[in-house]
Amino acid sequence: IKNAPSGSPEETVQYIMQKMKKQSDTQKKETPGNSRPFVRRYFDSIWLEQRLMDAKVPDTTLELFGETFASPIMTAALSHLNLYIPGRENTMVAMALGARQAGSVHWVGMCDDEEFDAIAASCARIVRIVKPYADEEKTLRQIRHAEEMGALAVGMDIDHSFNEEGGMDIVRGETMAIRSSEDLARYIRSTSLPFIIKGVLSVKDALACARIGAAGIVVSSHGGRMKYSVPPLMVLPEIVEAVGDQMAVFVDGGVSSGADVYKAMALGAKAVSVGSHLLPLVAQGGSAAVANRIEEMAGELKGFMANTGVADTKSFDPTVLHFEK
Repeated sequence: IKNAPSGSPEETVQYIMQKMKKQSDTQKKETPGNSRPFVRRYFDSIWLEQRLMDAKVPDTTLELFGETFASPIMTAALSHLNLYIPGRENTMVAMALGARQAGSVHWVGMCDDEEFDAIAASCARIVRIVKPYADEEKTLRQIRHAEEMGALAVGMDIDHSFNEEGGMDIVRGETMAIRSSEDLARYIRSTSLPFIIKGVLSVKDALACARIGAAGIVVSSHGGRMKYSVPPLMVLPEIVEAVGDQMAVFVDGGVSSGADVYKAMALGAKAVSVGSHLLPLVAQGGSAAVANRIEEMAGELKGFMANTGVADTKSFDPTVLHFEK
């Protein structure tokens, strides 16, 4: 997206669609260690029982950190979407506006404070995910700033510490660092906001997050940054069983429909984030297109809930799921 042409909106949209198609084609290749196709196959390998006896019209509202949202479908913590489409909003702001219009939680990834201020001005309820910067003062400053700007929650993206060679990752010129449990516990104590740790993909890490008092975790493979990483949904039930009600468990990665959301919720997720699926929509139709798609997905989710006897977002039953052998 950052290399998109600066021409008409139609040219920009065409560029993004071509780029996503190329990425999709690449993901379909059975290259060693590429987990992205496996994530999609895992979603599609889960089938649902129909349960209609005594079913009710479902309630899709989500209660989170003392607030109520229209559905458990949230935007993902995307970064670097500072693409200006002629005649439309800044893409990062448009995503936030779309989430607000849909009554959803909006997550924000790496950005500077000025851009975060513009996003916060959308009046969306925001979870700001901060990188594990080597510059710790920057980390603490961004946590404080999120609180000052009225964020719903704040957190850290722990799966960006290492690069593929095991050295410290560098993201847009910023060097990352390893952050220990003690460091994360200190960040948790530094704010009155709920603190969420993103990039958890094992029971071991989930239990460590619970021990230090995290308010939530995001079960995520970050688009398969590590080769051979398991699909988030594969480990989600084990993680939920291990941490119980100690904290909220969210999930992201490859979600593109209400059916995907249903499966993640049935496996124990509190709520589900949608990321790359929304990118061509925000490019083409701005915030309205984002809001419309989230609402459509919520409708799809409601349909599956109605046909499987799930009355509300607290009542999902994993026994409705069947897995291909």
